[in-house]
Amino acid sequence: MPSWLLTALVTLTAAAPPNGGPAAVGGEATAAMRHRLHVSYGSAAVEGRVLLIRIRFFRDDLENALKGATRRSDFVLRDDPATEAAFLAYFAERFRVTVGGKPLPAALVQSGEDELDREPVWWYALQLEAPEPIQAFRVRDTLLLELFDDQRNIVKFVHFPEQKQKTYSFGHGDEEFDVRF
Repeated sequence: MPSWLLTALVTLTAAAPPNGGPAAVGGEATAAMRHRLHVSYGSAAVEGRVLLIRIRFFRDDLENALKGATRRSDFVLRDDPATEAAFLAYFAERFRVTVGGKPLPAALVQSGEDELDREPVWWYALQLEAPEPIQAFRVRDTLLLELFDDQRNIVKFVHFPEQKQKTYSFGHGDEEFDVRF
């Protein structure tokens, strides 16, 4: 994978999401407000045979999803191999990219913690590789939909080197889209 592709992906996701994310009252986000907005933000760079995606989640939402997926009520997000394995299993079940009808396996590239309007977020960068250059694919994204009726997963795809962009909002009733460049 070209290093500039990873740099482009990080640059695409460095900016705040549309509308600045959740609002804060008096400089502090309340617990009720934290859960008023149920959204994840993803940016994907596509070049040649590689699709590299970085997805940001509110930490508590992702932690609750992984508690359900692992059936462990004591599950806590950590920077360790067990958490990475739990996330990869959850991701494989709930996020699928298919090219020519064949699903592309995801490999974890990086993960980390961040803040969005004083809210803790957790992000993952994953790489998916196709046997041939990617021009068209189908995406199914049901991440966190098991938790919230109003969950939205916004994903922006950028095809390099021409930098064509397409953005999709996944949710209940909108779980799957065909993407063509």
